[in-house]
Amino acid sequence: MHVWLIRHAKSAWSQPGLTDFDRPLNARGERDGPVMADWLSRQSDLPTWIWSSDAVRARTTAGFVHAVLPDAELQTDHRLYHAGPETILNLIRATPQGVNSVAIVAHNPGLTQMCNLLCATARINNLPTFGVTRFETQSTLADLQFGGAEITLLQTPKRLNAETDN
Repeated sequence: MHVWLIRHAKSAWSQPGLTDFDRPLNARGERDGPVMADWLSRQSDLPTWIWSSDAVRARTTAGFVHAVLPDAELQTDHRLYHAGPETILNLIRATPQGVNSVAIVAHNPGLTQMCNLLCATARINNLPTFGVTRFETQSTLADLQFGGAEITLLQTPKRLNAETDN
């Protein structure tokens, strides 16, 4: 079983009057979106179910992911808006039976905390915007526990751009 944790792309702060929930992506987030989604589409063990926060920046990021994984089911859930690790874990556990690979598109600090709790050896200080992690677990998603997975992949827009430039 695989769990993908994906932080939303870089968001805009330049529109006064918008609530945090309604903040869109900024130019960098819009630029990183297709690049990271294309990279994601070439990975193994891709998600067939995507849970996303319903905040604008997360929904937009999930849209980039869903565009390259059109057969994946995409569901938004308000509980992921600034969710902590317990809430994220509960949503993973609520993924329909038969799904072997799930993605969560949400926010920090919850996603960074979740990375570090899901894998006992992970030490991620900050999952950057549109940072993508993949975890592997031997348990079912319904039975997943903190410490019950191993991190198998970590990619960020900055790292991907550096790899592309070389």
